[in-house]
Amino acid sequence: MWFNAEEQIKMGSEDREVRARQYEKAKAVYEARKAAIAEKGLDEKAAEKDAILRNLGAKLKKARGRVKAIEAAEAYVKEVAAKETKIKKKDSRGKKAKAPAGGGKDGKGDKGTKGTKGKKK
Repeated sequence: MWFNAEEQIKMGSEDREVRARQYEKAKAVYEARKAAIAEKGLDEKAAEKDAILRNLGAKLKKARGRVKAIEAAEAYVKEVAAKETKIKKKDSRGKKAKAPAGGGKDGKGDKGTKGTKGKKK
């Protein structure tokens, strides 16, 4: 194989660091546009009507949502892993291995042996 199967291969868009950089870039562009509008001397109402600023605000909101979604997924994975380790610790604390269900030595039950149908014991 050309890659190690044990390594988890992620696309860049699924990586939290990549999404965080995208968010920071969107935030910088948004703040720059906001500063440019303020520099022109426009008030808050005029800034709210600026189509470019609204578009940048939407991109910023989407980027923030992506980062939060990835963080939520990572938190869920950690929670599940913690539960699994708790269960494994609980199981390994002194429980003995169970016998096969059915009670017989081969696990088929106590129904007798093969070929005894109709014969009395």
